Amino acid sequence: MKKFLSVLSIITILSIFLGINVNAKDISAGEVTEIEYLENGDYLETVISDVPVTDTGYFPDATTKTITKSKTTKYKNSNGTTLWYIKITATFNYNGSTSKCKSCSHKASAPASDWSIKKASSSKSGNSATATAIAKYLSSTGVYEYTRSVKIKCSANGTVS
Repeated sequence: MKKFLSVLSIITILSIFLGINVNAKDISAGEVTEIEYLENGDYLETVISDVPVTDTGYFPDATTKTITKSKTTKYKNSNGTTLWYIKITATFNYNGSTSKCKSCSHKASAPASDWSIKKASSSKSGNSATATAIAKYLSSTGVYEYTRSVKIKCSANGTVS
């Protein structure tokens, strides 16, 4: 019984300790979340997600690996409702000494009423890709535009940020 309580105590202490260090990461889902609070009470939530890869038949050499990830920034109000978002999806090749963005695509949407996407675009350069969107908000006091970019990059060892 003492041994059981000792093991249970260690597990509890480790759980508490690890819970403090996780700090806004959902390890099981493979996602990292960052939150940036704005002066008006709204906030931006940025998430990096794994993207299932289909076999492209492209294998540059035995040491090069391929990874595809997406990074989404959602503009949310203080109630947590998504007003609009911009998403970049990119595929990278990396081999331990270099990395390169092979392709990218973007998606922007404004699911909330009174919001719309005026323009969205994406581009790649070296080991990174960037998507930019201009969102338009129509209120009783006028029309307001907000621009937001989301950049995704891959290190030589395949770490995507």
